[in-house]
Amino acid sequence: MDNVHFEEYDLANGLHVILHKDVNEPNVIVGTKYHVGSKNEEIGKTGYAHFYEHLLFHGTKNIPQGKFESIILDAGGYCNAYTNYDVTYYYQLLPAHEFKLGLWAESERMLHPVITSEGINREREIVKEEKRMRYDSKPLGNSYFEMMSKLFSDETYGHNMIGSMEDLNAASKEDFDAFLKTYYTPNNACLVVSGNIDIKETKKWIKLYFKDIPKGKKIKRPIKFDRISGLEKHTERTVKGLKGESILVGYPLMSQSDADAPAMQIINAILSGSSNYSYFENHLNLKKDTIIKRIKSSVDFWEKEGTLRITANVESKNSEPYLLEKLEEQIMLLKNEHVDAVVLQQVKKQFESAHVDYFYHAETFADKVTNYYHLYNKTSDIRNLIDDFNKVTADDIQRVAKKYLDKKNRVVIVYHPE
Repeated sequence: MDNVHFEEYDLANGLHVILHKDVNEPNVIVGTKYHVGSKNEEIGKTGYAHFYEHLLFHGTKNIPQGKFESIILDAGGYCNAYTNYDVTYYYQLLPAHEFKLGLWAESERMLHPVITSEGINREREIVKEEKRMRYDSKPLGNSYFEMMSKLFSDETYGHNMIGSMEDLNAASKEDFDAFLKTYYTPNNACLVVSGNIDIKETKKWIKLYFKDIPKGKKIKRPIKFDRISGLEKHTERTVKGLKGESILVGYPLMSQSDADAPAMQIINAILSGSSNYSYFENHLNLKKDTIIKRIKSSVDFWEKEGTLRITANVESKNSEPYLLEKLEEQIMLLKNEHVDAVVLQQVKKQFESAHVDYFYHAETFADKVTNYYHLYNKTSDIRNLIDDFNKVTADDIQRVAKKYLDKKNRVVIVYHPE
């Protein structure tokens, strides 16, 4: 995508800025992505990154408590945020002429948010309810994090993104203040403005709003990402409310910026993509299989690690050996036989179609390009995104499957209904 143009530069305080002009976009995205997620949290102090996703909507010295979102809504826009293992992202979508409001709101959030003990106590209850509703009340709501805890150590990717309620209950205002002071600084942030903007004018207002925000201290980041030695390769659990037998199989993978990541994404699509070519759908013949009711694979890539997960619903408590045998047959096909050239081309075309969309919507482009700044070697690598998929060969698929999809690294969790 060589025709995707954006400009990036740094302010003196370390804030990285990315400007993307799109005259076909009637709106503008103004967002700030901080290079902090749950993998930056200490043991005994988990959940802080997600907690701050909530806290930094409370208010600032110039935005009254509870008014942050309404100010954006009143201007015809909306705002949102998310946290994951690696980053926390806040953004506003606004009519293009309101870009200054978005810049002011983000500078307010960064310069002087107001965090009170009352706000912290109120947010604790909201986060607890979120955990109950999104995770704990669903029979397999925590299964993703359980798999991550089997593959990776608690110090980084092994603990739940939302954190431990015990840790959040024990956290003091001083703990939260220290986390804010460490990570929510201009030198740990990327500001993005994407949409129908005037580059020169936008730069002027960015300088006005952000240049005086003090630079933070150099951040100590986790450097050890050891996978768990002596994997607990097989776990069985009985789950209240579960309707049928469920099996989760996981393999640790490469990071998202690894050269082999595109090949692994294609492998996932071949296993579990379109019904026209999916190995699971066509080779396992689920319409006639009386044991495997459903099987699906998915990949997740993070800054330092990744996972391939296969989820399956099976007929009975004794179905696991059969499922694993059938799964291994499909993986051995990937390792030992070249994928059909027509199938490989179909998969690549689907990836190209999906990823072109990233470049033609300000909202998705802003999210993607800031990820490239924080989590890849350089931001401009985003221009190679589609080429990286198109370069994958049948030999690459065999090589990557052999390297990563090894039974020795496999973790299996079996969930039985109560």
